[in-house]
Amino acid sequence: MKKKNYCVRDVIPDTPDTFYDAVERSLASCRDERQERAFTGLRLPRKWMLPLVAALVLLVAGTAVAAGMWLRENYSPTSYMETAKEKREEQGKTIPDVEQAIASAAPKTGDYTFVMLPELEDAQVLDDFRVKMGQPKYNEADWAWIKDIKPEVEEVLIDGRTLAFNIRLNTDHAKAFAWPDVEGQWVDALVDNISFRKEGDSMAYPIVSSGGGVNPNMGTDSWATLYTDVILDQQDVTFPTEGRVELTVEIGIRDARVEDLAPIGNVAKLYYTFSFDAAAGTEVAPAQVTERKLSGSYVLTVDDWTDPDKPRMYNRRVSLDGVALKEEIRYRQTGVYVTYTVKEAPTDWAEAMKSSLLYPNREGKWHGLYIEYRIGQEGEWLPVGHENWGKFGENTVILPIFPSEYGKAKAEGVTLRMTEYYGTALNGTPIGEDWTMDIPAGSMTWNFDLAAQELMTIELPLP
Repeated sequence: MKKKNYCVRDVIPDTPDTFYDAVERSLASCRDERQERAFTGLRLPRKWMLPLVAALVLLVAGTAVAAGMWLRENYSPTSYMETAKEKREEQGKTIPDVEQAIASAAPKTGDYTFVMLPELEDAQVLDDFRVKMGQPKYNEADWAWIKDIKPEVEEVLIDGRTLAFNIRLNTDHAKAFAWPDVEGQWVDALVDNISFRKEGDSMAYPIVSSGGGVNPNMGTDSWATLYTDVILDQQDVTFPTEGRVELTVEIGIRDARVEDLAPIGNVAKLYYTFSFDAAAGTEVAPAQVTERKLSGSYVLTVDDWTDPDKPRMYNRRVSLDGVALKEEIRYRQTGVYVTYTVKEAPTDWAEAMKSSLLYPNREGKWHGLYIEYRIGQEGEWLPVGHENWGKFGENTVILPIFPSEYGKAKAEGVTLRMTEYYGTALNGTPIGEDWTMDIPAGSMTWNFDLAAQELMTIELPLP
């Protein structure tokens, strides 16, 4: 399998004025969302690309890295990694088991090389767009400082499901990186492509980044930190679980005054290789798989994209008799991962109904499945953590219970509570149990009033 080298012209056939206008309109909405967040991870799955997607559509999902976001109430391995090690230690909020997992990866820095804009395959397209966006044509002297950047892998966290890593970009121009809308910051960096080689195997296998960006909360006058994560169980290849792995990342250095979100803003590419120990993500105990049967009458709010040309949303009261969930529990150094999928359902259940039943309701503020946990019978119900991306039709949650705590937690008992929410009103207008609406093209306000229905409460087994 040979690494696919994506470039701008792979997805942009030519550059008429209408293209540039569409780029500006579409990415403006992405910036509006980005400005609302403390740190925004950028989602650009290459295998989903359609013509113009690289420049027109960016799936934006973010995880704030303010101190409270990575406490146990909202814990996930990626949010933990998005907080600088120095800040974790300074605030006394480190989790020893997770720190051990990070240390076990034992990353080692490798070779790197730069390719400047004139040497890129899309040089003319990129330079034309610079001019279109009101910037001068590329001048080598203005960007010579990029070649002095020294990349260095800081931390790697692999948990069997997610790979996350921080790359330090050592440079005297560190203050120019991060937010393009902050005075003095006008350069961005994003990982555009990744490939890995297993120990003893010369073949390079491509994998797709699920998010990342220069983290404004991690950096100094002399270095900036580029964060990236990869959801491993959504890749087309199986990632190694033992031995050292060599990762090669293709980093686009963007002129954010032209465009920070899409490759059309590239002025250079940095190819950087580093290695780490894949065994750091090995599970600490055998997984447990259980079937959970549901029953009763419930209302589901369903997102139905079966016909992409005519998506719709509807409420339906359904019987859960005959519905069974597959519950898969995995015990990792970085927490207890619980995954639910629909194992059985009545024949008249559409796929959209199965997916909507499990739709991750992260804060109890949207329709779908909301999951909480508590330790001890008198313990407080706490929200579980979620990674930023999940498979369609799957709900995976992460409990911040770690191997060193299993004994105490097991003695007290760990309980999961699952609650299904459905909409009772949309934008102030009541909607009934037999409501249907075609989803309009373009944007609209989605302000639901919700009702809760408890599905089940279970005792979670620990090793």
